[in-house]
Amino acid sequence: MNLLVINPKRVNEEIEDKPYWYNYYAGYSHSFAKSIIDSSKLTESSVILDPWNGAGTTTLMSSLSGYRSVGIDLNPVMKVIAKAKQATVEEAVHISLKLQKLSSVRLRKIEDNDPLEFWFHKSGVLAIRKVEHWILGGARHSAMLDKVESLSIEQCVLYTALFNSVREYLKAFIPSNPTWIKRPKLEVDKIDVDWKLFKKRYSFLVIEMLKGLSSETHTWPSDRASLMTASSANLPLPDECIDLVLSSPPYCTRIDYGIATLPELAIMSDLSTSSIEEVRRSLMGTTTVSKGIIEWEPSKLGGMCTKFLTDVREHSSKSSATYYYKNILKYFLDLSLSLAEISRVMKPEANFVCVVQDSFYKDVHCNLPSILTEIALISGMKLNQRHDFESKQNMVNLNAKSRRYRKKSIAHESVLIFHK
Repeated sequence: MNLLVINPKRVNEEIEDKPYWYNYYAGYSHSFAKSIIDSSKLTESSVILDPWNGAGTTTLMSSLSGYRSVGIDLNPVMKVIAKAKQATVEEAVHISLKLQKLSSVRLRKIEDNDPLEFWFHKSGVLAIRKVEHWILGGARHSAMLDKVESLSIEQCVLYTALFNSVREYLKAFIPSNPTWIKRPKLEVDKIDVDWKLFKKRYSFLVIEMLKGLSSETHTWPSDRASLMTASSANLPLPDECIDLVLSSPPYCTRIDYGIATLPELAIMSDLSTSSIEEVRRSLMGTTTVSKGIIEWEPSKLGGMCTKFLTDVREHSSKSSATYYYKNILKYFLDLSLSLAEISRVMKPEANFVCVVQDSFYKDVHCNLPSILTEIALISGMKLNQRHDFESKQNMVNLNAKSRRYRKKSIAHESVLIFHK
């Protein structure tokens, strides 16, 4: 089967097409996903899987193309955003009517130890929790996952607008690396919020989001996409049920995906930092590692991965043999489990289209496309095609400290197409 492979990089399409929808770092563009889906010769009953669904590019484009999909992500915030993107014209009408009642919301008290107090004075926390109280219709939930599971598509749209509103206030705390969000050191640096201005801006963002829902294209059954908070290493799916897998795994760049969504996790939390820390520790590629020895078998990761891990462990820089080695080893063990799971759920002859980028540990090159290919072959897949593209916008150069080991690096993005 000849799939239509275009450069996966996001250009300015998100900025032009849906400027007020959540602009989370995605592995590939809407147009790339659409070209793969539309050239995959799927049938009406086909099911598409994205095991690292993130903000929901795959599941959105599957719905737009008329196919059922399953989107899985360990970060509950991502389920909210991906579900919001499933909104249809019908939901847009209901949201417009609900928005008229925002002015009447009443909430005078906030809970102690609210994680939003990382950045906001009481006035800011109260404004954000007022909007949340209105979104939930006054309902209360004891745990973050319970809250996320209870949300309708309409509520997810309203939460996504709230995420965007809060991020606008946090611009001063988001450095050049957008995946690392700082906290103010002094109480005086925390943010005050005027309720009337916050409410006005929030309403504007909701209305602008609704403009992105075209009446011609955004009409489909509400159950077209099944979105789950689960692990790619333990997919809650039966064997051989998926016709196409389209995804981009977290890159081996030690991005802390939990910190990257810390404001959103704070909004969604059960008013404790323990649930936030739990999510952060569970994510693939996490920068938090447990103490103790990690047992592993080199045969499951292949020769290239084993050599890269050895080079990291033997590197002369501080903590290479301990923290960094364990961190990267954990990433590849999670990747290996995930690829085995993807292979398990694929139907015979199904395709797995994977977008990955290479990276560096100090001056050691991590050829992730080739390493992933080797692990996928061990998992029982076969490589059909590989397409390489130079990536000018990449995560490799975000860390300024890395420049002491090498000059500016050119990253390469690869589209790998496997079949079972």
